[in-house]
Parts: sequence; C-alpha cells; structure tokens
Amino acid sequence: MSRSVLILSRHDYRTGWRVNMHFIADAFRDAGWTSRFVSVGFSNLSLMVGDRRADLNDRANRWETVDGIETYLWKTTVHPFGRGLGPVEGIMNRMFDAWVNWPCKALDDAANAADVIIVESGLSAAFVGRVRRVAPKAAIVYLASDLHETVKAHPHIDRMLFRDRAGIDAIVVVARAMAAHFAGFGRPIYFIPHGVDMTAFAAEAPNPYKPGQNVVTVGSMLFDRQVFTTAAEAFPDVRFHLIGTPPLGATYPNLREIGRLPFNETVPYLKHASVGVAPYRRDHESGYLSDSSMKLMQYGHLGLPAVCPDFAAGGHRGRFGYEPGNPASIVAAFRAALDPAAAFEPVRPLTWPDVIQRLIDPTGFSDTAVLKTAA
Repeated sequence: MSRSVLILSRHDYRTGWRVNMHFIADAFRDAGWTSRFVSVGFSNLSLMVGDRRADLNDRANRWETVDGIETYLWKTTVHPFGRGLGPVEGIMNRMFDAWVNWPCKALDDAANAADVIIVESGLSAAFVGRVRRVAPKAAIVYLASDLHETVKAHPHIDRMLFRDRAGIDAIVVVARAMAAHFAGFGRPIYFIPHGVDMTAFAAEAPNPYKPGQNVVTVGSMLFDRQVFTTAAEAFPDVRFHLIGTPPLGATYPNLREIGRLPFNETVPYLKHASVGVAPYRRDHESGYLSDSSMKLMQYGHLGLPAVCPDFAAGGHRGRFGYEPGNPASIVAAFRAALDPAAAFEPVRPLTWPDVIQRLIDPTGFSDTAVLKTAA
C-alpha cells in the first residue's frame, strides 16, 4: 500500500520559484509516495502585497494534481500577518489562534491520511497543534528552513510552536547553528542539510553569457545591495547578473537585473558563471547560513567560487568571505574569487532522495548528527 506524505508550507508547489520543499515533494513522489502539498497564509490581503501565489488565486481552495503532486492552496478571507504591530499585537495574537482552527476539510483530511507530515518553519509552524489533533498516528517532522527571528516572522508563531511542541516527533534543522534555538523543546533534534537536484545540473545547458567573466546571484533573502554597487564599480570589466533580487536602486553598465526565473531557466546562469555570490546582510542568527544556504551549496556542487559574508563562509572550500559594510573587504573577496586559481573540485552534497530518507528515519543515518535527544 502506498505511503503518504503531507507537506505544509507557505510556498505553493505550482509557483516557478522553487525552494527546498518543492524538491522534497518531488523526491517523495519519485520514491512512490502519495505526495500532497498544502500552502497556507493566503487571503485577499495577499493579492495586495505582491504575493508570489497571486496568479493562483482562481485555483485556490481546490485540489489540483501537477507533475504527480497533489496541491492545495488554502485561501481564507484574511490571515494574520506582521512582525508585532505594537499596540495591536494582542489582537493579532488572537487572530493567529483563531485562524489556525478555521475550517479546512482538505487540510484535515490530508493530515489524517498521511504517514508523515512535514511542517515547515514560518506561518505553517502555527499548525503543529492542529495537525497533531487530526492525525494522532502520523510522524510529524518540524523542518526549520529558517529561524523565525531571522525572517522576521510574527513572534506569536514561536509561542504557538513551543506550546504545541509535544506533538512533534522530530525537529530537523538545516544548519547546526540553529539547534541551540530548540534546546528547550525537549524533542529530538537532527541536522539534515538541503540537497541538490543533480539531474537539473547534469542536463545540457546553453551558455547565456557573453565571453568574459560573469558573476551571478539568485534570490532575495537578506539581500545586501552594497555588495553589488561596490563590486560593479570596482570591476568594470566583469559583468554582474542578478536573478530574482530586490531592485538595486542604481544603474551600472556592467550590471543586469534579470528578475525572477523558473529554476530550470536559472540553472544555465549558475553552470556557466565565473563566480557565484550570496550577498547576505548580517542579521539575527544569520550565521546559520553557512550550512543552510541553498545557493552556496549549489555553487559548491558546481565547483563555482563563491563570494559571501564571512559569517556564511565557515570552513567551506571555495568560499571567499568579506566583512559586511566594508567596501575594501568586499573588493578583496571578489578579486580572490575571480582569480583563476580559485577553481576547485566540486563538493558532493546530499541529493534530495538522500534528504527524504533521513527525514523518514533520521536515527538510521550517522550523518544526521543527533544534537539532542528527547527529555
């Protein structure tokens, strides 16, 4: 009999913007599981703020199978939001408590049918108590893709997660430095880093660049504009390509802002680049990005020298760190990474099938590095 997994995330499987949860859903499907993906935190408010799921509005609140994944975007009239909102924080807290219990038969049925439920950090974390109540026999894995303080999630989500911690069978962190945050939960904690889609990177990909040195970055998380304004001025003969980043607010003849691209269209830019960049701002707990940054992992898999802040460099081969806010340091890091001597042998990461095997049975692998056992 087929086993079933439910993935609960703010992301929707059908968007072109692919993150770890998309690859996890695919890997479960490819392993013969029934893979269901429910997206939460979408409402009429989302249509006003440029939510990536806005194009799916007319497909909300109904199941749709795409590429073998059963997908569902749960749309409510409103949903809670904000970091704290000062004097109205108490009202927002009560809204969170009410919202997670609003009727959604699709969510409850999918949870009840699941053998494994993966709840991602962020808004989804508020639902741990609900899915445990409707799925008493399922294995619930809380997957901390990010710490809530780092991504500025509403503080009540952390309070709800801690309140409902007994319903969690395993806490999975994608970076070792994140483990201390969950020390008081009394639940088993495992380190399972992101995987890399080997198939996508192995495929033939035409070179999108003109001859010369080309630098690429992808994504918007903690984006530090100064890295590129500094580098574009310092290296006028190098071309810089920014994919899916916030607007730079400045124009340079050697810098191109491409906008968001589907993952398969991004791969050629990564495979043929001279240097990859992970331009993270220094923020609360951002040091865990040395393990958890998917773009840095992808650069390493390709043997692509990477420029990143010193807190994300860690001891990883092929990474050239700089001090955030220090132009001279930024220039030095780019100069070192652009040197032909910076080339190195690719780093072999986990694949996504490796990742799901560890999510299913983290105790069965020595490299999950059990960081804490249940109290």
